[in-house]
Amino acid sequence: MKENTTTKPTKKKRLLFWLVVAACLLIAAAITVGVIFGMRGTANNPTLDSGTNQGDTPPGQSDGKDDDKDDKDDGNGGTVDTSTSYEFIPPVETVTLIKSHEFGYDKTMDWYRLHQAMDFGAPAGTNVMAAVDGTVKSIVTSDMLDYAVIEIEHAGGITTVYKFVDPASGLKSGQKVNRGQVIGTVATASGRENADGDHLHFEVFKDGEIADPDDYLHINSK
Repeated sequence: MKENTTTKPTKKKRLLFWLVVAACLLIAAAITVGVIFGMRGTANNPTLDSGTNQGDTPPGQSDGKDDDKDDKDDGNGGTVDTSTSYEFIPPVETVTLIKSHEFGYDKTMDWYRLHQAMDFGAPAGTNVMAAVDGTVKSIVTSDMLDYAVIEIEHAGGITTVYKFVDPASGLKSGQKVNRGQVIGTVATASGRENADGDHLHFEVFKDGEIADPDDYLHINSK
């Protein structure tokens, strides 16, 4: 009678088996770690739905909605760049500064005083423009004066005043005006500064206090 014999695994086969098992465990562990870190990365950096409103457009980028609003009619057939709508522009096209916001001699009144404005020399009839977007607060005229005073309110507590002007036809209080829009013309010199010749007297107020217009125009500093 023949004996049944059982073939036992050799040492090499047992070693190979455990190496395969160890390799499988390492692969499974690597996959698990990758999934976990991938989920954490997604949680820390969520992808925003491009179809939702994400708030303001980052500085220096355009959202494409207002690209056609960068130029506005200046009221005289031309256009004025308003892409930086609250940056002041000179109220006259050709800047000829004859007097700054400074203490000095007043030729008309024959005394020394603080001149609380910037005076721009310009012939009578020269267009006067709004320095920045705003709303006309008042237009003051008088039978005793040969000129008017236009006052415009702006954002941020700023008010601009245009003196020695003839108001544009149809301009009225409460009317919104754009930066660069013609609001009148320089009037013939008269009144307390008539010795300086035809010019626009331009004042700026911040929260009701007189300010140096050059803080906003930066003409003297250029």
